Amino acid sequence: MSSRTGSAGFLAHHPALGLGLFLLGGLVFAILAFSVRTNGPLLVWDLPVDQSLHTRATQDPWLVIDLMRFSGELGKFAALAIAIPLSMYWLWKRHWHELSMLAIGVGGGSLWFLLLSNLVGRHRPIFLDPIEVPLPGPGFPSGHSIFSVLFYGLILYQLLPHLPSRNWRVLASLDALLIILMVGFSRLYMGEHYPTDVLAGYAFGLAWGALVFTSLELYRRYRSKRGSKAIFR
Repeated sequence: MSSRTGSAGFLAHHPALGLGLFLLGGLVFAILAFSVRTNGPLLVWDLPVDQSLHTRATQDPWLVIDLMRFSGELGKFAALAIAIPLSMYWLWKRHWHELSMLAIGVGGGSLWFLLLSNLVGRHRPIFLDPIEVPLPGPGFPSGHSIFSVLFYGLILYQLLPHLPSRNWRVLASLDALLIILMVGFSRLYMGEHYPTDVLAGYAFGLAWGALVFTSLELYRRYRSKRGSKAIFR
């Protein structure tokens, strides 16, 4: 996909949408982060939901657990398996705009996860009989959730203009949404996060993605206009 035939500058033409998504995601994340720091009432369902899912997980067959484990990998290793060759392809084709979206948006979101999780320092759920070895480090926000929103959101954003019909675009959007939701649910099912961790990951991914993608689209539009003016001078 080239920058001329990619997402067609949708967010550059609708920056208010990008701003709205940034504000919505930022507000939800701020509310959840404040609740975690102050042990607010929004956390009341965290432990009951996790305990209920854990009880179910310990009774489910291994096939279901493996499916949940694979769903979680869609937010990390499986996504990286797609992102690495994709970035190499864009680098080879010199598609700097798409590569910038991937590097700044998705890569930057991963760095933000490391900073925010250590800043908040929330412990992960603890079970006497965990489904698998607990992940190290703090759990708020969910890094898998952030990464899935940014990566699959970017893939969808670049893919939509190339689909032949509205039905295909709706189907692709639903597929991306399903993957993102499955990633988040798998983190709860496997006992790695609380619900507010996952919701905060979604919210931050939405805010950061909207900010970065809209800014890069506006910058590309600005550069394009400058180039056009220079030609006609």
